[in-house]
Amino acid sequence: MTKDRYKALQLLADHIRTPSKDLSLNAIFNDVKDEDLKWVTEKIHYYLLRLLEDADYEKEDDVDLVSLME
Repeated sequence: MTKDRYKALQLLADHIRTPSKDLSLNAIFNDVKDEDLKWVTEKIHYYLLRLLEDADYEKEDDVDLVSLME
């Protein structure tokens, strides 16, 4: 996993923790119950966190790669 992909996963995990106002409005328009939307976003958030835990990217490895390139 690259540094940028790892950062993107972190950003998405932070963003999806709670549904945005737009997503909540879309749920209302599409007849999706608030509790169902919350359940789904919690599950997606959980799996994003698991992806981050299982990621091969290590911040220390990134420093080592910079040292090797010099």
